[in-house]
Amino acid sequence: MSINPVLKSGPGSIELPRSGSPVVKASQLLYAHFERPDLETAGRYLVDFGLVPVVKSERELFLRGTGSVPYIYRVTLGRSARFRGIGLSVQKAEDLETLARKFGSRIERADGPGGGSVVHLRDPEGVAVHVHHGFTPSEPLPVRPQILHNAPSQTVRVNDTQRPKLEPPQVTKLGHLVLETPDFNRSVRWYMDTFGFIPSDVMCLADGTPVGSFTRLDRGNEPSDHHTLFVAMGMESNVDHVAFEVVDLDAVEMGQQVLMAKRYRHAWGVGRHLLGSQIFDYWRDPWGQKHEHYADGDLFDAAQPAGYHLMDRGGLYQWGPDLPEDFVDARMTPARLWRVLKLALKDMARVKLLVALKNSMAAPGRQWQR
Repeated sequence: MSINPVLKSGPGSIELPRSGSPVVKASQLLYAHFERPDLETAGRYLVDFGLVPVVKSERELFLRGTGSVPYIYRVTLGRSARFRGIGLSVQKAEDLETLARKFGSRIERADGPGGGSVVHLRDPEGVAVHVHHGFTPSEPLPVRPQILHNAPSQTVRVNDTQRPKLEPPQVTKLGHLVLETPDFNRSVRWYMDTFGFIPSDVMCLADGTPVGSFTRLDRGNEPSDHHTLFVAMGMESNVDHVAFEVVDLDAVEMGQQVLMAKRYRHAWGVGRHLLGSQIFDYWRDPWGQKHEHYADGDLFDAAQPAGYHLMDRGGLYQWGPDLPEDFVDARMTPARLWRVLKLALKDMARVKLLVALKNSMAAPGRQWQR
């Protein structure tokens, strides 16, 4: 029994080729930026999640992981709870100059911890993309050792016990984001053509039409995370979740215990993803935004070709509970209905794709869970 079939190229299928000549090549995902109406509440959740505060003012909060990136999460005080954008880095100062010329922007002094220079861009759906170079790395924080496990062929613990502390897991880095867009082709091509993102696994409808892609950084022979950006078709431009790496399965599970004790809202997990292989656990912050702890993800170098897979619920995980009905917000609110009606007047083909995508995700992921 195949959990998620690999699709072959053929009639009706559409491949997602790499960019032959991207404007620049992004080197790292730095941070996610959100607006929140209450910095104290936002900060408590993020600390319980495992992030470490760096700088806090009346209107801004910056938090880091254990790595050398000065901050991986930025919260700005505002009237609403919304996604504000992402930060990427490039390796050369000349890359910023290239981007500034290409998009009619300018190079500015970055205002967050670490300093450096930044160019502010917008993707085709208006998502802010801040591209940095020249920031001062932070001193990495000490990381608690990964727990070693006894196995039938390996004994690592005798006359000793496993007693991990009940405390937030250490977040090492911001690993990836999932961006939803009403125009998948335009959005995914922009990130590939602008920053050199490479498709790792492409999610398709039954007729072979791509509707989502796990994309990774192009670091040549140096392995990169299976995905840094997952771009997926949706009813509106939105960030579905942000994902943070922790050291191992015990850290993922201990994070669940801590967040459960704090009475936060669980979203999905613990399980193991199929594409990317991460062990995952999802939680919602006080405004409903999903945050993921993950461990043990795949690493690909630039030589690894893309895979093509059927987009369905079963293909999202190898083991774990089935995807909850409320994990994907598919409510047809008046605002969404109005957007769909307007879209139908000018692009009925895209409306049909949205309907096909919704239907493909409707069936339970496992026959034995029905």
